[in-house]
Amino acid sequence: MDALQKGTIMRDPKLAIRDLIASIESGKTPAGEAWGQIKETKEKYVAQLGQQSWNSFIGHRFQGVIHAILKGYVKKLRDQSQDFKGLEVLTAEEAKGDEVIMRKLAVKYGDFLLLPDVDSAIVWIDPEQRWESTILAIISCKTSLRERIAQACYWKLKLLSSDVQKGIRVFLATADNDDDFSIKEEVKRFDGKSRDRVISEYELDGVYVLREDFRVDWESTKVKRFERIFGDIVQLIKEKPNL
Repeated sequence: MDALQKGTIMRDPKLAIRDLIASIESGKTPAGEAWGQIKETKEKYVAQLGQQSWNSFIGHRFQGVIHAILKGYVKKLRDQSQDFKGLEVLTAEEAKGDEVIMRKLAVKYGDFLLLPDVDSAIVWIDPEQRWESTILAIISCKTSLRERIAQACYWKLKLLSSDVQKGIRVFLATADNDDDFSIKEEVKRFDGKSRDRVISEYELDGVYVLREDFRVDWESTKVKRFERIFGDIVQLIKEKPNL
């Protein structure tokens, strides 16, 4: 094997992705650069192990990738300004383990409390008055919809039905493997939009697409390229009362 061939082969590609996720979450890799680095690592991974292997591997870790990017970004905001000192990004397990957050997020079904389908929660923690803490948004992460958009929409409607929870935003982060969110001009029905995109735009508060070929002119006020989520998180803080 010559030097050029050696240079194109990664060390264990799966380990490289895991290390990158850890670096993003710790803040060593800036959140704004994270997806670019993941795409670069993906190219090397696919060259060695193939596209099908990548789809399977990242599909099981997509939630972790999104959470790491958001956690890294929030850490950066807190480091830059005291205005963001209460901002946190929690996993579903962390939300369940926090009694205040769990009770504010749980949906009541008769005598039972159930948490919505949430992969990450963006929350504002008040350390002095814990019961004043606020859930700003919940995020569901899916590599493709496969008719599962109804799940996210269902939880949005359930939260809207509660006077306590109606202000919680419901976001979807997706790799859009099934090409549900692009606009196809040759498809006249729904102005070139898929059925799932139409439903998402109407029901959800934001859809963030992690596809390098997702065009800017396909964006709307609800469906956007993933990097738009950073500005939208800041906007959540600006809209929160008493901050």
